[in-house]
Amino acid sequence: MTDPIDFINQHPEFAGIFILMLSAFLIGYFSSLWLHKSKYKQTINRLKKEVNSLRSPKKAHDIETIFTEIKPKIIEVVKETQEEITPSPAPPEKIVEKARTSYVTYTKSAPELNYDNFGYATAEDSDDLTQINGIGPYIEQKLNEINIYTYDQISRLTDRDIMTITELIDFFPGRIERDNWVGQAKALKVH
Repeated sequence: MTDPIDFINQHPEFAGIFILMLSAFLIGYFSSLWLHKSKYKQTINRLKKEVNSLRSPKKAHDIETIFTEIKPKIIEVVKETQEEITPSPAPPEKIVEKARTSYVTYTKSAPELNYDNFGYATAEDSDDLTQINGIGPYIEQKLNEINIYTYDQISRLTDRDIMTITELIDFFPGRIERDNWVGQAKALKVH
């Protein structure tokens, strides 16, 4: 192994590179140290002041004195506020009268289906309506509640019937037409 001094004497171009690299390292190290210290100097000073203020018993004593002087005033204000907020109870007659006047009745009646248009069916005649795309078990149950059980009934629905069914089963308007229940029912009826 060769001595580093001998290596530098034999190759002077490496000595210049070594000195440049060492100086760049030292400049970077000390400048980052200085920047880091100056960046947090304000925070450190603020925290030191807070710690020193907490150690001082004089300020704590002042706060206790101030609180004992203000405490009776605070209690008085709270009592006044509670008296303003707390309403006197209304007599039962007024409560009943108010409830009667605010009661709302709805007189809208449910639309009725014209079974003469698409036919009658019973639960014994029922088809598996879930085979129609767009009808799941829940919608099938809703259709059965309004006495629609078969593909034949669905295949003969008119636009007026579809509007009525949509309202009765509380379904999305236009969905029956988009899913083409009538066309699908006709295809399933043939099979």
